[in-house]
Amino acid sequence: MSIIVRIPGSLREWFEGKDEALCQGKTIGECFDQLGNRYPGLRDRLISEKNQLSSILVFLNGENIRNLEGLATVVKDGDEIGIIPLAAGG
Repeated sequence: MSIIVRIPGSLREWFEGKDEALCQGKTIGECFDQLGNRYPGLRDRLISEKNQLSSILVFLNGENIRNLEGLATVVKDGDEIGIIPLAAGG
């Protein structure tokens, strides 16, 4: 079994048009590393050079990972990761 990553429409171009992707790993960061190997350039879009989330919010089973352990948040089979782009405006 794997972790499911739900992808909103505005980010699907980063995932070859898919609305979800599967990954495996012990943490959110490991999952993103694995997805970065599958979708070149993805990790750089999701994570800054300082190893921080950039321009997105990430949720694990509906809870913002900023309230958990960030990229070090532990995941298990069957978990769902949601990615939400931050909107800018003014």
